[in-house]
Amino acid sequence: MDYRKIIIVGENNVCTSFMCEVTLRGLLIKKGVSEIEIVSRGLVVLFSEPVAPLAAVVLTRHDYMIEDFRSAQLTEEDIESAGLVLTITDEQAERIRQDYAASTTCMSLGTFLDLDASIPNVSGGSREDYEHCFTIIEQLMEAVADRVMGELAL
Repeated sequence: MDYRKIIIVGENNVCTSFMCEVTLRGLLIKKGVSEIEIVSRGLVVLFSEPVAPLAAVVLTRHDYMIEDFRSAQLTEEDIESAGLVLTITDEQAERIRQDYAASTTCMSLGTFLDLDASIPNVSGGSREDYEHCFTIIEQLMEAVADRVMGELAL
């Protein structure tokens, strides 16, 4: 599989998909892999917004680097430029397959990892909710990084 660019897609791209992007990029860099572009997008982004403040706090607390970030709508061009599109939920993957014409591989994180992966929706939650969500995301992104590196024989 071509992993030159991986897009992680969530609903509105201000929390979980962003957290996945930052975590996966950070984990790959820690493992010496910098040639894969990791970005996140949303299925419903009416206007560009900054990341959820508690998501930024939690990621920074765990030493993940956050650059200037604004949410972005998934586009046909995004999909065409990606080697892999990973969604937070199975339903989101199905919506992409139905609504976009590009033929890039698109699947949920659970399908990609062959496990029952569920990232909780923490919008409006407490810092503890975000910490719990981050713990799940970090474990899943570690598994994604391991699979990608294994398939690339890195």
